[in-house]
Amino acid sequence: MKLKILFFLTFNLAICNVQYSQDIINILGTNGLFKIKDASNDFLTLSQSSGNLSLNRSFLLPNTTNSAIGIIYKGQERFIHNYQAPGTHGINTFIGINSGNFTMYGSTIQASYNTGIGVNSLVSLTTGYSNVAVGVNSLYSNTIGKDNTAVGNSTLFLTTTGYRNSAYGSSSLYNNTTGSFNTAHGYQSLFSNTIGWTNSAFGNGSLFANTTGSYNSAFGSSSLANNTTGEFNSAFGVSSLVNNTTGVFNSSFGPNSLRYNTTGSYNSAFGMQSLEFNSTGYNNSAFGLYSLHHNNTGAYNSAFGEGALTNNTTGMRNSAFGRNALFSNTTGSNNSAIGYDAQVPSGTSDNQVRIGNTLVTYAGVQVPWTITSDRRWKSDIQNSGLGLGFIAKLRPVSYFRNNDEGKKTEYGFIAQEVEEMLKEAGIENSGMLTVTDEGMYELRYNDLLAPMVKAIQELKAENDELKEKLAKFEEMQNKLVNEIEILKSKNNEIREVKLTRK
Repeated sequence: MKLKILFFLTFNLAICNVQYSQDIINILGTNGLFKIKDASNDFLTLSQSSGNLSLNRSFLLPNTTNSAIGIIYKGQERFIHNYQAPGTHGINTFIGINSGNFTMYGSTIQASYNTGIGVNSLVSLTTGYSNVAVGVNSLYSNTIGKDNTAVGNSTLFLTTTGYRNSAYGSSSLYNNTTGSFNTAHGYQSLFSNTIGWTNSAFGNGSLFANTTGSYNSAFGSSSLANNTTGEFNSAFGVSSLVNNTTGVFNSSFGPNSLRYNTTGSYNSAFGMQSLEFNSTGYNNSAFGLYSLHHNNTGAYNSAFGEGALTNNTTGMRNSAFGRNALFSNTTGSNNSAIGYDAQVPSGTSDNQVRIGNTLVTYAGVQVPWTITSDRRWKSDIQNSGLGLGFIAKLRPVSYFRNNDEGKKTEYGFIAQEVEEMLKEAGIENSGMLTVTDEGMYELRYNDLLAPMVKAIQELKAENDELKEKLAKFEEMQNKLVNEIEILKSKNNEIREVKLTRK
């Protein structure tokens, strides 16, 4: 009885009256741990009006498989514990109000190697293992998921059975349930993902709306933000592929590249704002700043160089190589241009090829051009109506090209004069002449070959006719000569007879 009174007094001096500095010493002579228990419950409550409680040695928190042992509470809620299910390896650490739980179960590594730091982190865990949750409500719904890492408030909040996901940033991978192998870095990145697999999102809001889409990679704020079910897309740059929903196999590199793409697929955009306005176009390749910038539904286009095919909207199967090549092409299809600012005559026409720009002063190849001429490529074949009369009216000229600093003399024709000659011949729609969208005339010299041949044929016909007439004249001449000779001979005979008679 005396011993109990002594202990009570000592405890009261040490704990309740903190103005006195006292030690509580075990004097029972036993080797057991020193225990203090509140008479009203199972908790030890220490309080004082000011200052701090000092702990000069270690505080022992035993490994426990009992929810009533080895738990530090905050109010009535568990706050720090290392609960492990019976038969498991354990090695769990839970810090935060309601972090972890006491319903875990399993065997060996199940329900083991988990770390939860933050209010309600890993609160639903059952057999899941090797999870790390740091932040309020992080991995809140996870039950059997494993190898997940969640850092940030509400990260991987709804994940239940998904595994090997990594989420860094508040609400990243928030709605993920069974999706696995996803990586999200940034506020609300992969926020809506539910069952999508193997997605990577780096940047605030990247892949925000993705639900079931898989194998997507987004790097940059809002990149692939509206993607829902699209798969195998890669977006690198702020707002790249931001509006893609169901498009697949797209690759965009650069801010705003493929920005408005929704369902278009198999597109590749490299450069700021390349293919920015593409929505449903597919199988396009754009390399360079603003390349294929305004393309909307056009498909199978290739643009290489800053501004190449930048104004194309619905044109298809175009190829542009060089800065601003095919810049003015809008709806034209199957056009090709090679060189800086190389433009075809009309941006709304099809099947045109341009090599070089208006600054070019020389173009050469090692061998002559070979032009297709098979009759199977042609229809309504007729003899040429242009010949000697047309050729005779052409005015051959010599000139200097304005952009030729060397002032080399060139020879040819003036396209506007040729146009007048064609009109006089009754020909209004000739492939020999082309007028560009800017009103510049172009002349296809190759088409002059047929009228020249026709002119030569006409000259030959006239020559043959003249030869024939000449032959007739020569024949008549020969006859006349013969007749004259005969007459001369007879005249000589008559003269001789007259002389003999004399």
